[in-house]
Amino acid sequence: MKLSVAGQDRTHDLGRELRRQAAVMERGEANPKPKPSLVAPDIMPLARAQSEAEYLDQLISLIRCRNAVDTLDFAIPRKPGVVSLFMTRLKALLWKLLRYQHDRIAFQQNLINIQLTSALEFELTQRQKETADLKRRVAELEKQSGNCKA
Repeated sequence: MKLSVAGQDRTHDLGRELRRQAAVMERGEANPKPKPSLVAPDIMPLARAQSEAEYLDQLISLIRCRNAVDTLDFAIPRKPGVVSLFMTRLKALLWKLLRYQHDRIAFQQNLINIQLTSALEFELTQRQKETADLKRRVAELEKQSGNCKA
């Protein structure tokens, strides 16, 4: 398997982590906690953007990467003590009982998010086409006006 992210070979670091997570899932253990680098895309390309257009392209791709709501298990923080242990276990139990409702709502929200992201991407593509067409037409007009003056 070869993993390439943004044109860079990431087989060594990401591949190892993905194989580890797959092994944990295969054994039927609880959902493994992915590293933040696997969950959240790198936002540094935004800071390196040389133009507004490049920034917008990077932003749209980041939005596409993170447009989904998930309901994965998570660690419930707790304070020391018996009461806190009881409350943590109660919260975990309630989460398991009510998770189906969260999954249903998250699914609907994900549909909305995907549609909005697709609409943004379509709008961006449409504006880029229109801009390219206008630039081509202006260049033709300048060429024609240059020919008339000569």
